[in-house]
Amino acid sequence: MARGPKRQSQNPTNELVKDGAAFADWLRAEPLQWSSVLVVRAALRVVPAVDGGLVVLLGTFRALAIAQFSAKHPNSAIDDHYVNCAVKASTVSAASAGSRNDASLAAHAAASTTAKVVSQRNRSGDGTVYTRAADAVAFSINAAAQAGFGTEHLASIVHDQQLLSDGRVPWQQLIETPLWVYSMPPRANEQWQSLKSQLQKAGPHWSVWIKWYEERVLAIGRRIEPEDAAFTDLPKNLSWDRGAESVNTEIISRLEAMRPDPNAIEGINSPITINRLLDGRIGVEAGPFSLPTLPAPLGPQDHHSALTVCRNRAVQVAKIASSPQFQGRSEYAQILTDYLDWLPTEQGSGNMLLADGEARTLNKLFTAEEGILPLVFASKLAVLLEDHIALRSFYPEIERHYQAVNTGRLIKPLSRDAVEAIQHVIRSQTPKVFDETVSPAIDEAAKPPPEIRPIPDQDLPPPDPNRPKPPHDPIADADPRKSQNYILASAYNRIWAILQKGKGTAEAIEGWQKTYDLLKPHMGAIIDFLRNFWPGDGSGGGALPPTIGT
Repeated sequence: MARGPKRQSQNPTNELVKDGAAFADWLRAEPLQWSSVLVVRAALRVVPAVDGGLVVLLGTFRALAIAQFSAKHPNSAIDDHYVNCAVKASTVSAASAGSRNDASLAAHAAASTTAKVVSQRNRSGDGTVYTRAADAVAFSINAAAQAGFGTEHLASIVHDQQLLSDGRVPWQQLIETPLWVYSMPPRANEQWQSLKSQLQKAGPHWSVWIKWYEERVLAIGRRIEPEDAAFTDLPKNLSWDRGAESVNTEIISRLEAMRPDPNAIEGINSPITINRLLDGRIGVEAGPFSLPTLPAPLGPQDHHSALTVCRNRAVQVAKIASSPQFQGRSEYAQILTDYLDWLPTEQGSGNMLLADGEARTLNKLFTAEEGILPLVFASKLAVLLEDHIALRSFYPEIERHYQAVNTGRLIKPLSRDAVEAIQHVIRSQTPKVFDETVSPAIDEAAKPPPEIRPIPDQDLPPPDPNRPKPPHDPIADADPRKSQNYILASAYNRIWAILQKGKGTAEAIEGWQKTYDLLKPHMGAIIDFLRNFWPGDGSGGGALPPTIGT
């Protein structure tokens, strides 16, 4: 495009940007797409200053997502539809923002500006695009000044102009660069963290917009056009009238559908031994936590005797804990029942790791309440726990499991939403795809441990050295939450690996593909957790845990 008679573009300044008429004239002499890019970036910088509640925030994000999409992907094939979406977003949402919220008004003016850029490009505009752009920038300048980061904001606008005017950066590249000249100003960052906290408290679905905005600020995680379009009314309208949760969930679903299928991590076996059974379904089989190792000079009869002793003592202690006369926590009876359910009855049955988790919980409860438990119950419980610790010698994989857990990194907890969603899929696809052995094992591993609070000192009787005490547990320090997360993630990883290998084969049973599709949106969080927990996936990226499972 030919340049106008004014040559202010050679030396953009603060005064030029703040003078609306001069800024509009400057834009008029430049390529049309510059107006979209400069306005969108100015409006994005003042998002931390948006005030007015979640409705206003959603409208602001909507307007900016549409404006940013058009600025980044000018495409005549979608222009008409874009104009309608942008005008609606800028008009309806700006009305809800109120006249004093310049940060939100800047976002909606940016959407309106880019709509006019589309019209002007199609030669159907009225020529007011440059005035509208200057107004949008003015809103952002006012908002930044009121929020306490006006100087940095103005410098960033001028810096953008300078990059374009000097030809150092084309507009296609500028739209992908970080928003700030150096970094987000401290005041803007403080306000964004407050806004981010507000969104997080409003619901996990807001994370999609938090990530979207932070990617814009830092210019990380560059998105392709379909991913940018997922935040707009392209390719079809989003349900804005149904509220934030509906819209945000729909955007998340769109993005998940575009993600490549996550690959199961090779080399990490599941403590719950999951395999494909002879009938084609997925089930739990005997593994090292069901099959003991017999250390010399012990034999099968020694293992059987140790199991029998633990089971008989657990039955006695559970009977006391279930009695109406028992003066202690009701959790003892339930934990002992679960312990008996998972304690192997014979070689190849049960799961000693899951039983051990119940025994460790019993030990923690006992430790917290040793001064107040009924004497007979405490005595029998102490002996049971001693017998259980001795039984571990037949299952060396238990110690290896806790060593592996202590070695793993817990950067962030396993997503409970993903865990619960996968549990639901397993239940819904049982018995068609999953054998009935899978759900009980997964449910046991996912069960939250009881909250164990120490008894206040003032409520404890005087110390009595003759009272029975819980035995010292050599693996008491292993974090039960880390252990639980690892068991679940590795089990889901194993299930996913089996589904991936079998879904495209002729032997895939009915419902296999449906199960795969139901699990896919949630497996990314599981695989990400495992990759962080064990940096390296068998491809030279770091050490994997000791082999657990078969």
